[in-house]
Amino acid sequence: MNIYKMAILKSINPYTEELNAEFETLWIDDVNKKIEISHKSYLLWKDSTLTYRKELFLNLANELEKDIDECANLETIEMWMLNHVSKAWLQKTVNLIRWFSENFEDILWEKEYETEWLKVKEFYDSLWVIFWVAPWNFPFNQLLRAAVPNILAWNTQVYKHSSNVPLTALKIEELFKKSWFPEWVYMNLFVSSSLSEDIISNKYIAWVNLTWSEWAWSAVWALAWKYIKPSVLELWWNDAFLILENSDIDTVVDYAVNWRIRNWWQACNSSKRILVPSTMYDVFLEKYTKKMSWLVMWNPMDEKTQLQPLSTLWAIEDIEKQINSAVKSWALVTTWWKRVDKKWFFFPATVLANGTKDTSSFNEEIFWPVASVIKYSDIDEAISLANWTDFWLSACVFWNDENEAIDVAKKLEWWMIFINNFAGSRASLPFWWVKKSWYWKENWPDWLKAFTNKKVVVY
Repeated sequence: MNIYKMAILKSINPYTEELNAEFETLWIDDVNKKIEISHKSYLLWKDSTLTYRKELFLNLANELEKDIDECANLETIEMWMLNHVSKAWLQKTVNLIRWFSENFEDILWEKEYETEWLKVKEFYDSLWVIFWVAPWNFPFNQLLRAAVPNILAWNTQVYKHSSNVPLTALKIEELFKKSWFPEWVYMNLFVSSSLSEDIISNKYIAWVNLTWSEWAWSAVWALAWKYIKPSVLELWWNDAFLILENSDIDTVVDYAVNWRIRNWWQACNSSKRILVPSTMYDVFLEKYTKKMSWLVMWNPMDEKTQLQPLSTLWAIEDIEKQINSAVKSWALVTTWWKRVDKKWFFFPATVLANGTKDTSSFNEEIFWPVASVIKYSDIDEAISLANWTDFWLSACVFWNDENEAIDVAKKLEWWMIFINNFAGSRASLPFWWVKKSWYWKENWPDWLKAFTNKKVVVY
């Protein structure tokens, strides 16, 4: 058993740096008791009917929709998300809950067939208690798009939300209770990461999930492997925004700016490497740098604000290290890139030019307000540069000729490729990563089936 000092989780407003609230973390004995209670709830929940579960999750969607303003305010005061952006994402989360609620019966419905003179029944069974470590960049959406299919598949869930969004974590637990879910089907845990091994080794934990960085991924994967627990792990991403010859330059500049600043740069599928043909490079870089410099940085509650503060002081320290590293490996900074004010967590939009495969920012994800603009000479080099990364999710391809853009997309080794549009996600579309970024699938039917055991009865 780990022995550790009691930790305090602090919710701090990144715009004002005022303390919203603080909470003590749980001791391991309390955590084990909660996990045991979650397992007892599982024993009842696994026998619940499809109709009953559908009703409860539709309740959850309605409760979240009614509380969108309050939930958006929580996201804004805890982790800086622009308030109007938060409302849009919360509505998207409501739609996600409804999609899974309306479709899970067909996805998990048992099947009966005959093969080789045998009758077969095939159906899905639950796992037990699932432990998930959630990220902070989309506090409601990221958590619920995992919790909803987990629990619809008859499992119960214990969640360690990110330490800087404890009020959001409590609000999600409250929403489940207001939606008339049985007690402890969904449970929030305020715990220190030092208890990870204790939690993963608990006999009632059947599955481990994490969205975080490579080092955290490695640590959790090793623990899951040690205790023979399956896991779903998502880590870094370094998506490409590929501009092809003859694209309308003003249009692609607007897209490249708007998509890179999505959620203040801190989104997995926000394109971080912009690949530009040499014939357009100088003009694109000038226009792109100018538009980045003009972005309005202010209060995240104000709809005119385009750039909000970063979530923590640590984020600012990390971004400065990564930019310095890129400069040392021959990147050129074309914008002002120092912290705006020592009192607030603001950092200006930063553009790195002249990047190559040897530039640190080309090979690592910068999850902060930085975009790398990279020159290529021909389409073969563009495809090679786009594919040159260990961390893959989605790519964007922009060209006036849609058919030729699709031909280029076929040569990209990314899972999701968007032609003349922003990368995005839908509950009904597959959403997953390749190479070192991920080993499982999110959304669509496979995401529900991931948290089940497929059973076959032969008679």
